Amino acid sequence: MYQSGEVSISECNECGEVFPIFTFVADTDMVTNGCVALTGADNSIVLTMSRANESISDIENRIGSNHKIVRATYVNEPANNRVSFQEFRKTYKPAKPIYTCISCGGKSTVIKHQTKEQFLTYGKIQVINDC
Repeated sequence: MYQSGEVSISECNECGEVFPIFTFVADTDMVTNGCVALTGADNSIVLTMSRANESISDIENRIGSNHKIVRATYVNEPANNRVSFQEFRKTYKPAKPIYTCISCGGKSTVIKHQTKEQFLTYGKIQVINDC
């Protein structure tokens, strides 16, 4: 189980719930292939591996304890096609993630980023390798 990553703290725009989101970080996607992070409302994160043909709801049921896989969509700012590449690079902003709230299903946005070590000073991360 690959466990390196960082934590984003997200706040729901609808119900105000604040919750952590774990993002695996590695040099290549092959290292994190199959790794899954689930979030609980009590500042807890569970890391596990997905089984063959296991759906999101299957993983959530297996882990239980009210942990959910946080879904993300990405919003791109429109690009100005009439500028030079150099000017484009100066103004480019990467796609902004919009996460699904673990409580109400509403849209939430990241309010801060932390290292795994910073998060562990007040939250917990559990690794489950029962695949």
